[in-house]
Amino acid sequence: MKKLSLFAFTLTLTTSLFAQSLTGYDIAKRADSVEKGKTSSYTATMTLTNKKDAKRVREVMMKEKDFGDTTKTVVVFTVPKDVAGVAYLMFEYDEKADGTKPDSDNWLYMPAMKKVRRISGSTRQDDFMGTDFTYEDMGERGLSKDTFTLLGTETVDGTDCYKVEAVAKDKGEKNPRRILWWRTDNYLLQKAEFYDKQNTLQRELTCSDITQISGIWTTGKMFIKNVQTGHSTLLEMKDVQYNVDLSDSLFTVTAIERGTVR
Repeated sequence: MKKLSLFAFTLTLTTSLFAQSLTGYDIAKRADSVEKGKTSSYTATMTLTNKKDAKRVREVMMKEKDFGDTTKTVVVFTVPKDVAGVAYLMFEYDEKADGTKPDSDNWLYMPAMKKVRRISGSTRQDDFMGTDFTYEDMGERGLSKDTFTLLGTETVDGTDCYKVEAVAKDKGEKNPRRILWWRTDNYLLQKAEFYDKQNTLQRELTCSDITQISGIWTTGKMFIKNVQTGHSTLLEMKDVQYNVDLSDSLFTVTAIERGTVR
């Protein structure tokens, strides 16, 4: 028992010292660099629940492809009928040599209107299709937009995590302050808190069912709740595949207009 206790103490001390050698930015950078594969494809169930516990269930399919300096993502709603065919296309650009990251290009196609709408500017902070995720949450946030501070380490749902505060350099953002818990073993996000302009907690995100698929760490479930409104969204990923063959033609405005993404 003494040997086991000594080993546990040494391991804890080593982990603590390692954490102290990293900065908040270092951890955010590692999280941003987690392997995602050249392509990915999955279907997902979205369950939207209001404060009265009334639920709406939607099905979506998502495909993503790395084009080198640009990552392109397309999301298409398939169920129910009132949202079937709604499609979202996003182009995310890599950081430049000076560390800045260009804003993404985003398009939303609404079949009822037969029209593609650009999502830009402050609209990126709007809720995505009635969920508790914003359009900005759907993509990758550039590291240059925030100042990161390591607050320490904490255990979340039995998993050791780095606790990092991210403060937006643009104080006009919807959530200028976030607290992020990144796992120490694989740097995937385990939990997040989003604070509004009054520094009041607005949304809470928890991630679960984190496993390896084809050697790539993958989050199976994401539950986000707006604690101010009582509305929540559960996203459950299914049929996750990596490094599959995806045609470049899927990632175009024409494809979402014509409904050819399958």
